[in-house]
Amino acid sequence: MGKNSIYPRHNNFRTSKLFFALLILAIMGLAAATGTHLYYFKTTQPEAATSHSVTAKAASNNLTKLEGSYLFSGTIVLARGVESYANGDYNQPFSGMASLGTYDAHIGVLECPITTNADSFANEVQNLVFNCQPYWLPYLKKYFPILNLSSDHLNDQGPQGIASTFKLLNAAGFQTVGTYDPHSLSDDCKAIILPVRIIASNGQTKPATLPIAMCSYNYKFLFQPQPGEIASISQWSKIMPVIALLNEGPEYHHTASTQQVEYAHEMIDAGADMVIGNGTHWIQNTEIYKGKLIAYSMGNFIFDQLDKDGRIALNLAVNISLPYSPNLARWINLAPTCLANNESCYKIAESMHLTKLKPFYSFNAIASYGGYLQVATKASPADQAYMEMRANWTQTLSQLPHNY
Repeated sequence: MGKNSIYPRHNNFRTSKLFFALLILAIMGLAAATGTHLYYFKTTQPEAATSHSVTAKAASNNLTKLEGSYLFSGTIVLARGVESYANGDYNQPFSGMASLGTYDAHIGVLECPITTNADSFANEVQNLVFNCQPYWLPYLKKYFPILNLSSDHLNDQGPQGIASTFKLLNAAGFQTVGTYDPHSLSDDCKAIILPVRIIASNGQTKPATLPIAMCSYNYKFLFQPQPGEIASISQWSKIMPVIALLNEGPEYHHTASTQQVEYAHEMIDAGADMVIGNGTHWIQNTEIYKGKLIAYSMGNFIFDQLDKDGRIALNLAVNISLPYSPNLARWINLAPTCLANNESCYKIAESMHLTKLKPFYSFNAIASYGGYLQVATKASPADQAYMEMRANWTQTLSQLPHNY
């Protein structure tokens, strides 16, 4: 009985011991399969959840700022002498672009309609009528994905030419702002989606996009502002940063006219962060008005004029910086929607209760020279100095507020 009483106990103990050994081995096997250490088994699940949330928060906190760098260039006409000199090499006019530096995007002023019309070189020269062929578009898009269309020559092929230009540019994936007749649009402002870089505390960057507003007006020759036209800037500036673009002024003058100054000041008064002008074919002066930069005319970037002033251009580098924040993250997330609905982007942002972003801006003026018979490239130090003199650039920079 004693043996019988012991052996069953002994057998039960061995059975229990074997059971627990097998259980432990099973647990160890499960732990090995899941990458979990045995002694953390009881606490692994809740700790993993806590660790994940902390990691996600830390990752968000590691994003420190947004940066973007953009080069605004002047008049581009891919017709007449430029087309003739390229001789079928449609990349040729742009082959000096790399000399100007590296940017997140380039913005240019297209001063010719895009159509398949057969216009003779003689007609373009004698009658100052431009026409740019669609075969330029893949090369133009590579270098200037954002185009300002507020130019007086956009109408050179008539209303059908303007319609053709928009159709072809939209199909090719360009972002555009402005048109020949500013009165033809209910609103001359649009959301333009800029490529940006998000920078983490460890210095790593990742690409993103950000909507800002651009408002563009052609007030050269035939057009003057209608009541409320420039004032539309104020609606956009309540919710978004605004860059105003102005095509205005008498040609071949180095100093902005009284009208140019009046219109540009009105744009700043309406809430624009800066005004970048063009249309006179020569570089003009710059100024600071109410702490904001105004560049009245950039000159010709790619055009077939041969005088020095017609071949030298001011290219304005605009750099933006913003601290990373939840509000900025929401604007970044909104960018794809704005790309598809750019005219109403600010209304969408308002409905989401987004707060206006206020970037820090810095600027640099880079001279280019050429555009015909010599491709546009970064200018010599002497021509850089000449451009800065014409634009009174040193004086203007000295007047920029430090918190701009």
